[in-house]
Amino acid sequence: MKNFNTEETMLRVWDAEEIKKLMGKRVYYIANEWRARELDELWVTDPEYQKTASFGRNTGYYVGMDAIRSYYVGKHDAEMGDGKGWLSNHPLSTGLVREAEDGKTAKGMWYSIAQETRPNGDGTATALWMPEKIGVDFVRQADGWKIWHIMIANDLVCEAGHNNELDPVYVDYATDPVAVEFGAPTIEMLVHDQTFNWWDDYPSMPRPYETWSDEISYGPEGYHKSEIFQFGAKEGGNYK
Repeated sequence: MKNFNTEETMLRVWDAEEIKKLMGKRVYYIANEWRARELDELWVTDPEYQKTASFGRNTGYYVGMDAIRSYYVGKHDAEMGDGKGWLSNHPLSTGLVREAEDGKTAKGMWYSIAQETRPNGDGTATALWMPEKIGVDFVRQADGWKIWHIMIANDLVCEAGHNNELDPVYVDYATDPVAVEFGAPTIEMLVHDQTFNWWDDYPSMPRPYETWSDEISYGPEGYHKSEIFQFGAKEGGNYK
């Protein structure tokens, strides 16, 4: 790996802080339901990067800013109605940022003990815990660091006050709230199987790297089965 001088090292420390601030902004934008503003201000604006931008969850990826906006803003706003009763909080912890040696891209990972409360339309609401691991690829543009790919691996969905002993062992993605909300992405595939939690090790922790390659992407082009666990969970019925 490259040895950086003092000035270069300080600049990279600054870059890491700028990236953490960017992701911190995203937390507040989500809480304020500023989804359109998030895409406009925090995501890539260069047309070439916009074409390959992606938003991934357990069941696939939306690819391209138009598809991301249609899901993340359009579909969500249509489901919200007047917005009353909605509450979304996705705070971040355990931040880990790796900047490429050439300084053009960076990768980051966080964990979020997230919760969302959704109105049922009859005066009641459903409160959900949804802890998730978040992997993000960033690219440096003229106006600073921007989100390029984001992969949110949801580990479980747990309704507050609900007796989870009554729930089936294996996840039914036809009724899973996160999968239902995600809809039909551009690329449909099981990226993270929450049935076995972290056995698939995806997204994996960012490692030191020299320069960008699709093989390390948190987008669909970089998806790979776990390097640690090589078995198939055929008995679970979800992993293929």
